[in-house]
Order: sequence, then C-alpha cells, then structure tokens
Amino acid sequence: MPIVFICSVPFGGGERLARSLAAKLGYAYLSRDDVVAKATECGIPVGKLEVAMVKKPAVRERLARLKQRYLAVATDTICEKAAEGDLVYFGRAGHFLLPGVSHVLRVRVIPEHGQRLDTVMQRTKLSREKAERFLREIDDDIRAWVHFVHGADMDDFRRYDFIVNLENMSLENAATALCGIADLPDFKPTPVSRRAMEERLLQARARIRLALDERTAEADLTVRSSDGVVTITYMPRQASLAPGIPEVLHGLPGCREIRCTVASTNILWIQEEFRPDAGTLPQINELARRWGAAVELIRYRPVGDEGAASPQPASGLKARPADGGVEDDVVERVSPAERAFRETLEALVHEGRSGGGQTVSGAPDRLLAAVNPDINYSLVVLGDVFLDKPSAARTRIARDLANFLAGKIKSPVIRTAELSAKLGFSLGQAVKIAAALLVVVAIYVLVFHYQEPLVDLLGGAYHKRRPWAAPLVVALVAPLVAALYGLVASALLRLIRLE
Repeated sequence: MPIVFICSVPFGGGERLARSLAAKLGYAYLSRDDVVAKATECGIPVGKLEVAMVKKPAVRERLARLKQRYLAVATDTICEKAAEGDLVYFGRAGHFLLPGVSHVLRVRVIPEHGQRLDTVMQRTKLSREKAERFLREIDDDIRAWVHFVHGADMDDFRRYDFIVNLENMSLENAATALCGIADLPDFKPTPVSRRAMEERLLQARARIRLALDERTAEADLTVRSSDGVVTITYMPRQASLAPGIPEVLHGLPGCREIRCTVASTNILWIQEEFRPDAGTLPQINELARRWGAAVELIRYRPVGDEGAASPQPASGLKARPADGGVEDDVVERVSPAERAFRETLEALVHEGRSGGGQTVSGAPDRLLAAVNPDINYSLVVLGDVFLDKPSAARTRIARDLANFLAGKIKSPVIRTAELSAKLGFSLGQAVKIAAALLVVVAIYVLVFHYQEPLVDLLGGAYHKRRPWAAPLVVALVAPLVAALYGLVASALLRLIRLE
C-alpha cells in the first residue's frame, strides 16, 4: 500500500478527507501540525520562518539553512511513521519530500468555495468581504511558502496523481474512490522504492545530526546519500569542519560509509547509464579540477516506475509485469548498469570530486524534484538518455529535456557532445582553427603591406571623394577579424588549460 499524501489549503476539507480515508483504510494518520511540533522540538522556529519568508522576501538567503533543517525534520518524521506501517499524511505539499519513491499517492483537494467561505466566517466572525480577502491572503502565503521550501508551484497539477474536486464530489465518495486507487499496482511498494525511502530517511537523519551539533550547526553543507554512503560537500572556507563531520555522524543508523568532499561549486551530471571507462568521465573530472567543483550524479531512467528494469533486460528474463516490478528489481540490483554507476561514483571519490549520486525514474518533473534547488550548479551536463528510443527521437527528446532543465534550474545545461567540442580537440577542429589562424595572419599582412591605400581610404583624398567606403569596409572586415581572432585565442587558452 502507498503513502497517501492529501494536499489542500486550510478550511478546504482536506483534513477531513485525510482522516476519513485513514479510518477506511486502517492507516495511521499524520498531519503537518505533527511535523511542525517535531521541528519546534528541534529548535526550528517554523512560525517565525513562515512570517519572515512571506513578509520579508529580501532575507530569504539567510533562511536557507533553517529551511533545510525543516525539510530534514519533515522527511524524518514522515519516513519514520511510514516505516511503522501504512500512512495517510495531510499537509500543504508533503509529497515533494520523497522524490524517487514510487509508492506515493499524491492527491490534491480542490475545496468547495462556498463551504470554505462559510467555515471561515463561522470560525473568525468576519464579514463575507473580509473573509474573502482573508482566504486570498492565506492562499497567496501558502503558495509562496511552497515555492520557497520546495521550489515548486503548488498549483502545478502535473505533480499530483489524483485531483479531488469537492465542488462535484462529496467527502465520503472521494474517500471511497481513493481507497480503490490506493490499492492499484502502480502505487504498491517495490524493493527499489523502499530503498529510495530509506535513503531519504538516512539523508534527513544525517542533516539533522549536523544541524543539532554545535561543531557543524553553522556550516552550509550539502548532504547526499546513496546505497548507505553519506556524502558531505563543504566549501573551502569550512575545511576546518571536515575532521568533525565523521565524528558527528558516527553510529548513524543505516550509514555504512561517510565521505567528505571540498568544493567551491557543483557540477550536476545526468545520464541514463554511466560507464567509468567512457570518455566523458575524464572530461568532467578535468572540468571539476579546474573549477574546484564536486560532481553530483543522477542516474535518470525515464520510465514510469522505479521498479522497472533497464530498457534492455538481461537475456532470458521477462520484461516488467504490471505487478509493481518486484521481479525485475531483483535483476536491476545486480545489473551491469547499476554496477557501472557505482564504479563511476567510486572513480569520482578517488579523485576527491564526488558530490554523491542518486537514481531517479519517471517523468521530467520527478527528475526536477530530485535536484536540490538550494545548490547553484555552475553547470548541468546531460548525457545519453532515452536509450530505448530511435536515434532521431532520442536526440529530439533529449534536447527538449535540456531546455526544460535550463528553464527550471536556472543553470547552464550542456549536452555531453557539446562538452567534448568545448574541452577537446578533434581533427576537424584543428583544421578549422588552423584555417582561421591563416586568414587572420593574411589579413594582418595585407593591412601592413597596404598601409598607404588604407590610410587614404580611411581619411585621405579617396575618403573625401567616397566617404561611404570606409564605414562599409570597416563594417565588413572588423567583425570577421574579431570572430576569427576570438576563435583562435579561445582555442589557445583551452590548449593551455586556461579558462
């Protein structure tokens, strides 16, 4: 059975629907109030954080550390409760906390406006006009909160699996319908989705420990978890904290290894299958070395379920059945693709450039949800994806994905083919640069050899007779020389490893 997330605005009937559904299914019930109470116990002033974020947007950068702590506590609270058994959670946008976890049913509740307005008027004793304004302000504040905390649009209905419109459906009927939906194979846990939730829980616990320990409480650390390995990335100015991080995280349940990486910036590398012996890894390693960057990996499988196998199943094995993918998951755990992904991570660890890694399956919005919005990536490298598609379709879809990421992440996105062109030298590039260099040299030789006619053209007797000639020549020649000179200069700088 899934974890059911009921998302709604206040006074909209979402809480009653969540409680009714939990009672019908026999699930445990958890609400945002429980998460806020747990965060308050951990010293996170959620109320002040909300007010400061909504009313004083200029201080948002100073709130980023508190936000990360709140997200860690919320993830920890939900995952621990879900580990005890089936769960219904009611809140604003809790489903954003578990990217990569497939056994999550995301439900958005659209309230019946008249009923909601009457409820507010009864509880607050406000007039209808003031109650309308009160609801608009609350909704605007919640949208701002969700955007700040999760980097997402609360009203993007693509982020939900089911929409309940209480204008047209009663709470009782909605709860009954959701009982059937929750039992569908699409939302059943698989070993992969359970493992993904365990990784989210481990990552949250690590962040909470680091936040509550005085040795690391004031540090801006990036925390990632993969296969029980916790990767902590810190800035060079915080290098003195490095020895204390393993001490703080010692004995963390579920953690089998702790890795610390110093990085001035981050590079995000997204690909469907990683191969440590491919030419892209040395190129990205070289770029990371120049920039002092950590490289974060996302193994993206554009399929509908984390339990699905890779596009090319091993010989003699059946493709994924419609039962949640449990059988294929056993194969996937030992697949060459998974092994290559881990070897690529190990290679980055060996170079001291690992920023952690994770596997994400599903539509592009799930990939986007897995990207930490608080990390300002210097570069996003998109490798080979959609490997099961024909070549032309793969190129087109990958280009669309690159444009989608560039618009959402607000970082430069480059394909691996373009990366090769920018970092390396092929025979064709060498010929092009040599030709450009020859043309530049020829132009300079001609300029110095014909100085007198040029001076006459630019300001002598010829210029007086035909004043239009000089601007025309300059307009044609100057951009050509500048472009050719820039091509040659950039190539030489790249050759000597200078940005």
